[in-house]
Amino acid sequence: MRSTCTLASPLSQKQKTIWSMISKGLSAATIAEKLNTTRQFINQTKLAAEARLSTTLLDVAQANDLQITKLYPKEGMLLGYHPALKRKAILTYSTNYGIKVWYWHDQPEEITNEEFLKQTRTYLLEIAKERGIEIKDAEKMHPAKLAHILFCTLIPELKT
Repeated sequence: MRSTCTLASPLSQKQKTIWSMISKGLSAATIAEKLNTTRQFINQTKLAAEARLSTTLLDVAQANDLQITKLYPKEGMLLGYHPALKRKAILTYSTNYGIKVWYWHDQPEEITNEEFLKQTRTYLLEIAKERGIEIKDAEKMHPAKLAHILFCTLIPELKT
């Protein structure tokens, strides 16, 4: 059987399923019961998924010339800085979209491409849903504001 793991989507289907359930706040015991397996298998799969995500996030950061500030394996995220662009960068993982690189912009309201804004909002809402984060009126927000709220919730260091 061929592996379907890629740089953009590094987890196996079992790892994706378990990682997604853990991200939503389900316990290992609950997941084991739902998947008819053991807590030990769930915990081992979770650790393997976090290790694979960490390695992939570090590889993507290196490929994008990012200086790494902090790695968040349990959240599937990496905070970095691009020295040439002089911008913070956030690498995110979503089971539906894989790895994405986000750059912190000083004036995001200047971005007016409606299709790009729609795609960005959809992705951000997916991350929030996947991680069980509710943001009031999120569908009506400019994606930059939505990203700021979401990423500051997931990465407390961004609030400063």
